[in-house]
Amino acid sequence: MNVSFASRGRCTCYLLLVAALLTASTVVAETPPNYPLEPPDRSSPRATIGTFLDSIDEAWDLYEARDGSFEDRLLDARECLDLSEIPPLVFNEASAEVALLLKDVLDRLELPPPAEIPDAAAVAEAGISRWTIPHTEITLVPVAEGDRQGEWLFSTRTVANAETYFDKVRHLPYQPGRKGGHVDELRSGARATLLIRLTEVMPSWFRREIGGVFVWQWFGLGLLVVLLGLAIVLIAWIGQRWRRSRLIGHGLAEFFVPLALLNVPDAGDFIINRIFDLPGAPVLVLRLVFSVVGNIGLAWLVALALTRFGDLVLRIWFHNARPVRRHLAKEIFRIVTIGVVTVIVVLAMQRLGVPVAGLVAGFGIGGLAIALAAQSTLENFIGGIILYTDQPVKVGDFCKFDSRSGTVEDVGLRSVRIRTLDQTIITVPNGDFAKMQLENLTDRDRVLIREELCLRYETTQEQLRQVLSELETMLSDHHQVADEPKWVCFNGYGRHFLEVELFAYAVTNVWSEFLEIREDVLLKVMEIVEGAGTRLALPTEIHYVSGEYGADESSATDRRAT
Repeated sequence: MNVSFASRGRCTCYLLLVAALLTASTVVAETPPNYPLEPPDRSSPRATIGTFLDSIDEAWDLYEARDGSFEDRLLDARECLDLSEIPPLVFNEASAEVALLLKDVLDRLELPPPAEIPDAAAVAEAGISRWTIPHTEITLVPVAEGDRQGEWLFSTRTVANAETYFDKVRHLPYQPGRKGGHVDELRSGARATLLIRLTEVMPSWFRREIGGVFVWQWFGLGLLVVLLGLAIVLIAWIGQRWRRSRLIGHGLAEFFVPLALLNVPDAGDFIINRIFDLPGAPVLVLRLVFSVVGNIGLAWLVALALTRFGDLVLRIWFHNARPVRRHLAKEIFRIVTIGVVTVIVVLAMQRLGVPVAGLVAGFGIGGLAIALAAQSTLENFIGGIILYTDQPVKVGDFCKFDSRSGTVEDVGLRSVRIRTLDQTIITVPNGDFAKMQLENLTDRDRVLIREELCLRYETTQEQLRQVLSELETMLSDHHQVADEPKWVCFNGYGRHFLEVELFAYAVTNVWSEFLEIREDVLLKVMEIVEGAGTRLALPTEIHYVSGEYGADESSATDRRAT
């Protein structure tokens, strides 16, 4: 009997243990699994609306509890919106405000029961491509492509009209159990406690709302703009006085204004966030304006810094370089400066939400038209490059071109400037100048003296030999005439004179010195001709008049043209 009792006891314990295990396993099976990395559900309009509303409610609770994780929950709500058309520069502020506005709108509307909002199964079954909340324009659409393909988001039109929807429903009460987006609380500047105390003593009209912003806030924004403008004017005045004073470091004064413009966005954000704590579309617009000013300051500062750096490099490394190398280095720094400033402008436009890719595509489509329109400009630019690399002439060279001559004063990216002998400036496009037959008179080490002497036919053979011999001796003894090549020779019988050729080189490349040498040679030629007893010829014609018995030499007339 004892054995039987013991057996029954063991059986009872065994049954109790099995029951306990079964109960425990049932409890574990009923406990929902915890997946901390699972993303919020946006697989359908029903899921997106639920995620959006719950995320903002949780974010506000965490915000009031001063828990920094509220930003994560607010991010979950913002990702329920199609924010593709919001400028990147104000993306955080604008997207947060749109989310709060839309939350406030939805909490004031009577939404359909969850069962009537399509879920993922209904979307797949019916092939729904967009869904609009009944009796509203609030629409949800699926993402068509990309990493988030298939997620349902509030459309870009809904995002753009959030402020309008809010103004239309803000007089309605919240639906039971809903908290709203706390838009009015944020716009009132409740967190700027100092200013709130000041508004309590202001007139009632000062607390009136205009365009989503209170009058006192408009006044503060206007005062902010005025103060920043006065600060820039003051900085510019100080920089100008310092630059004129010629004190130590006066060259840095020109950096004052671009530095001031560069810091305008930070100064404006500090005043807006720390003092006024303002939301609203006017503040976002003001931020965009401040950003434009800041980017202007950045581009100005970079261009100024690169220019000064280029001047320093030219003074140090190109101090004794040839003018063309100095000019080429200067143009390279100018091109680099333009390129860097262009990159800054493009990045700034992208941050401001300008469709840079679309603009580039548009330029690509119109590239042919632009190329045709700018054909002469491109030709001149390429011609300038050819002049820089080939260097047929350089700055300071005296040259002949297109039946003209002058000194090259500048070789730019578009044109060449030449000062002619009559001291006028001629501007020739690089493309045309590169095609011309150029004669660089500065690069030669000597200048040709070539003259055709015309002696009278009355010159005797002895006189001609004497002239040739003395001319050769004169050229050999002249210290400014090159030894070789040179010659003096009887070149033949002309129509009215005996031709004598004089060929020599003046040892100089300066045009004024060449003129003096040639003048001296020609004067000595005249002296030698006269010393030989002959003269230079004048155009002469002899006419023979035929008589009855033939030509009579005595009747020939000698007519000379002066």
